[in-house]
Amino acid sequence: MFSQLSQFHSPWFRDFDRLFRFMDEAMSDPGFSDIRSAPRGTFPAINVGETEDTVHLYAFAPGVSKDDIELNVEDGVLFIRGRRSSDETAEGRTYYRRERFSGAFARAVRLPDYVDPEQVEAHLDNGVLTVRLRKREESRPRKIEIKAD
Repeated sequence: MFSQLSQFHSPWFRDFDRLFRFMDEAMSDPGFSDIRSAPRGTFPAINVGETEDTVHLYAFAPGVSKDDIELNVEDGVLFIRGRRSSDETAEGRTYYRRERFSGAFARAVRLPDYVDPEQVEAHLDNGVLTVRLRKREESRPRKIEIKAD
């Protein structure tokens, strides 16, 4: 849409088009993505991976205690809900910049069908919530014995 602005001959539109293209290239650079470019509401940051028999989820929630996190599996979705409180409660303090998120948060992760929702373990250590979800027995790889005639 914005690249169509180049059809106008006004210098302002050409400059705007050039700026838009520059920003588009900068944002598509894989090295650009970091915590400051993550949209609000993506706390806690998560990593999800799997091994042969388990799906692993890591939620990075510094400053959150286990009592402030709720973990549920509902209809094939893992919900992480909680609250991170601010320790900056001094009266009369003026902030010029605040980057630390505080308040309620929620994340939802759709689980693969091969995860057993009854086989979930969670552990919080140093601000990292580790969730292990076992795969259903029938979905795990298994070696087939070959018989000779």
